[in-house]
Amino acid sequence: MNVLQKYLDQNRISKYKVSKISGISPMTLSHATEDNKPLSGQTVKVISAVAKALDKSPGQVLDDLFKLENN
Repeated sequence: MNVLQKYLDQNRISKYKVSKISGISPMTLSHATEDNKPLSGQTVKVISAVAKALDKSPGQVLDDLFKLENN
């Protein structure tokens, strides 16, 4: 499973809700959570959108994603 999708699941937030809160398109989030998309391929736009939806900083989200990827 894609690390970003795992992160969204852990935080109990859907791609739809991230899209509504942040204004990022649902298609962009769908592409970002595809199984073959590595964390290194995520964009600042996506990380920032997730951060906004979770009321965190983009740095916090990125740190959380790195920890999740390495476990």
